Amino acid sequence: MVACVLMSLFRPNGVRFQASSVTTEFERRWHPKEGDIVSFKHHGFLAATQKPKLASLYRIRTDITWNEVVDSWKAGKPLPQGNFTLFF
Repeated sequence: MVACVLMSLFRPNGVRFQASSVTTEFERRWHPKEGDIVSFKHHGFLAATQKPKLASLYRIRTDITWNEVVDSWKAGKPLPQGNFTLFF
């Protein structure tokens, strides 16, 4: 039987969601606890709620603080690079 970590998380914009570790390797390697800043992978966002689809925990970030996360969020994200075609 494989037990996974299920964490309740929130993003700087206030959206709350849950993410799982998928395997026990995450818990053995990172030892997550309340208040940790984590990176997670996802498959896009739900349109209505802006919650990440199929979020899975990736790693614990010890190199940044929550204030840096919020400041980065407020600064905006870089625009995607490449060629885009708009259809009307």
